[in-house]
Amino acid sequence: MVEFDAAGINIYAISYDSQAQLKKFAERYGITFDLLSDDDSTVIKRFGILNTLIRPDDAMAERFYGIPWPGTYVVDSQGVVTEKFFQRHYATRDSAGSLLHSALGKVLIPKESPQAVHQDERLKITAFLGDEDLKLEYTSRIYVRIELAEGLHIYGEPLPEGFVATTVKVEETKGLRAGKPVYPKTTPKEFEGLDATLNIYEGIVDIAIPVTATKEVRNWGQKRTQDSLGVDLVVRYQACTESVCHVPRTEELTLEIPLAEVMLPRR
Repeated sequence: MVEFDAAGINIYAISYDSQAQLKKFAERYGITFDLLSDDDSTVIKRFGILNTLIRPDDAMAERFYGIPWPGTYVVDSQGVVTEKFFQRHYATRDSAGSLLHSALGKVLIPKESPQAVHQDERLKITAFLGDEDLKLEYTSRIYVRIELAEGLHIYGEPLPEGFVATTVKVEETKGLRAGKPVYPKTTPKEFEGLDATLNIYEGIVDIAIPVTATKEVRNWGQKRTQDSLGVDLVVRYQACTESVCHVPRTEELTLEIPLAEVMLPRR
């Protein structure tokens, strides 16, 4: 909340719970932003986000019918929706860090975020989670930030044969569902000596990998079995100047990510 307040971003959450239930929930978890009660799911239905996989005659209908698809709208100061985040499964959410970075249009390193660092004379690589911890079925982002020394660049796809594009890989980890890395837009640069225009990155490069903690590490109603998750990352790149390309490098980093307690749904 501190980061959202500092950025001037207001948060409103709407659910099908009653005012009394929301008040109790807010007091229990120390929630200070506004929680709005849509007790009969009228607004949820008008927005077309009612979870239709849960039907009124289902066995769990009393507890779950009326919930929306979990999602978030990012709205600008003029009331225009600039981005939206929605998930198919009722238990999956996008994390606070992911939403903050989207609303700001830039990536911040949270103060309490776990980090792993590699640094040499050419660049600094910092791997960090966009949140303080991973919550069950919340989609967060692991960021790999590459800070290049002045005068150096690295490459991005597409590239002709013979050049090494920058890549980030999350090794398979039990209890972690990792999506495809999202690379920033490259800058085309003409190299007269090569008679070619290549896609490059300079300065600071942020690569994002969506990750979600699954029930393999912490299931609903089960006791805590581990407090953190070790995630191995492999970063491949080739640093070059205008006239010289250094040998391609592969750096391996391990990020130890704390796991949050499970917040069970209540009615």
